[in-house]
Amino acid sequence: MPLARAAFAAGLILMLSACSPALHPLYRDYEVQPHALPVEARVEAAMEGAGWLRAQAPAPNVIATNERRIRNWGVYSVVVSLETVPLGDGYVRVLVHPYRKYIWRTRSKIPFLNATIRRKIMRDFDSAMAAQNLAAVGTGISRDRDSTR
Repeated sequence: MPLARAAFAAGLILMLSACSPALHPLYRDYEVQPHALPVEARVEAAMEGAGWLRAQAPAPNVIATNERRIRNWGVYSVVVSLETVPLGDGYVRVLVHPYRKYIWRTRSKIPFLNATIRRKIMRDFDSAMAAQNLAAVGTGISRDRDSTR
């Protein structure tokens, strides 16, 4: 009987893990490649090229965007804003801020990027950054993992 319970528990865990959604962190790093323009001008051009409007930044070295509505679910809509921050001389980090805005005028932060949100915002943004010689290298963890191989 204990073996049957263990097999059932293992099967349940396997089934639930196979159905889990793909979650991505709320940032992506881009490698700065040589170019005539400064990095800030290239990031601004990429944001404009991807359709993001610039907003007031919280710090002098940050480039921020206005919120963009990604999806409307009736009771709430999903909105996203972006911030870019230089990481030394070699990288730029794009921070993604997704929120649910409810019809009763409150909002809650979405703690991860699901595949739908990521696909809707990052595809155009990645190609616009690539046009400015800023190559997507993923997250800091994936970048460090690749460099140690």
